[in-house]
Amino acid sequence: MKILIIKLGALGDVVRTTVLLSELIGEIYWLSKTNAGDLLNSSKISRKYFIESNKDLSKLQGEDFDLVISLDEEKEVLEIVKKIKTKRLIGVYLDSNENINYTKESSYWFDMSLSSKFGKKRADELKKENIKSVPQILIEMIGKRWRGQEYDIGIIPEKLEKVKGNIGLINICTGIWPNKAWNGYETLKRKLEETYRVKFLEIKGTLKEHIDEINNCELVVCGDTLGMHLALALKKKLVILFNCTPPQEIYGYNKAIKIPGPLLEKYLYKRSKDIEAISAIKVDDVYCRVIKYLKK
Repeated sequence: MKILIIKLGALGDVVRTTVLLSELIGEIYWLSKTNAGDLLNSSKISRKYFIESNKDLSKLQGEDFDLVISLDEEKEVLEIVKKIKTKRLIGVYLDSNENINYTKESSYWFDMSLSSKFGKKRADELKKENIKSVPQILIEMIGKRWRGQEYDIGIIPEKLEKVKGNIGLINICTGIWPNKAWNGYETLKRKLEETYRVKFLEIKGTLKEHIDEINNCELVVCGDTLGMHLALALKKKLVILFNCTPPQEIYGYNKAIKIPGPLLEKYLYKRSKDIEAISAIKVDDVYCRVIKYLKK
């Protein structure tokens, strides 16, 4: 069976989409962006295509697939999907009137998306009502049973003995959700440094360097970010802070302690930057959770 997964961004979304690799059997191809290349090193991926390469796009149009899983809603990407030959498509596509539509199998997810046939207001209501994690939704989208299938970025985590006592703090906040930031990281670092080795984990020259730094930690404190997804893929202990996005969409694989902000409901899905939102979680609460988790 020849399968193409189309998922370009955001990078954290690419990581969580690798959960599908656990249930797909056959030659698996992936269309993404070049900046996601270091996330797609699973041995289950036969070939990576990149949207920036005209050569890759030309090759894609010459292939015949048994299944295309289309997960990106941008019209530019859907124009490419339209030109790919496949026996079956799951996900989002352009219909005969050039309108964005999606298949029945993928409706649970896309009913909550910007492409929802119900409009943005109802889509946001459905997201608030949703109790499933995104990995579960993706697995069920392809007709499989959710069993806690894991991410697969093609990296074997370090053994715990080598990383014990290392704590990583990820205060990076990019994209459309500035309230994912938290203003307590510097204070938390000073408190933790009295006992542990603590380091801010920044995205450096390459994504691989960021992955390597996370891999060298026993525990990571972060928001709902790319680093969080990487830490989950690397089976790290996690303390995750949620100021504006729903904790239930993240599956913690029995590795994550989730701390919802006390003002989460007020700021859920708000795309502004609000000091009240990023200050609501108290440093002492996070510190106590980290210390307790490390002593388990």
